[in-house]
Amino acid sequence: MISAGNDIVSLTATNVTRTKSPEFYSKIISPAEKALFDTLDQEVLPFHRFVWLLWSVKESAFKYLHRLDPNIVFTPVKFEVNSIAVPPFYSYTESGTEEITGAGFGDLPVFNATVVFAGKKLFSRIIIHYEFVSSVVNHTEDFNEIYWGIKRIGNTSYKYQSAAVRDFALVKLREVSGRDNISFHKNENDVPILLCHDKLMETPISLSHHGQWIAFSFQNPVIAKSSPSASL
Repeated sequence: MISAGNDIVSLTATNVTRTKSPEFYSKIISPAEKALFDTLDQEVLPFHRFVWLLWSVKESAFKYLHRLDPNIVFTPVKFEVNSIAVPPFYSYTESGTEEITGAGFGDLPVFNATVVFAGKKLFSRIIIHYEFVSSVVNHTEDFNEIYWGIKRIGNTSYKYQSAAVRDFALVKLREVSGRDNISFHKNENDVPILLCHDKLMETPISLSHHGQWIAFSFQNPVIAKSSPSASL
């Protein structure tokens, strides 16, 4: 079950008052998840950040599973986060972050969460910055072979965001694979795929953007032997 799923939420592009409204958050979180919040350190993870952490993890899990099963529909409350581990002595980075990348998460102060959908359990690593929440999911707790990146951009138009996140991911893909001729396409299910010299890269990749932030995650690159059906 190899796939990829990530998401990023620009907290500065959200409305805190609306986020705290039951009419809004009840569409995202379940009663069990609300009870989970009550067990957490709420000084470290206040409710509005908790809601967007859950949204990000659920969106990441949907992307991961949708690649494997295109018939899955994203209904947030059906993706249930059943555990969140807060890193000890956590404090938010308030400024200075323009771009970060990594392979795995090593000793980074990340939140750990698990999310379940239709009996399938995924693991998540979440970075919470003063301005964003970014998550990556995997089917195991081993994230060492997962490459990821987060970057601030200056233009928030959809077209620019979409191009910028692809360019950002390509830099890391070329660095890791040692190959230059890599391009993005989409398959018949609108899922991003990668080609190298017209051959499919068996490298699941996930892209996301919101506000001034873009992010990607992908597994260690592998070149396949067959050519896929793809469209720009």
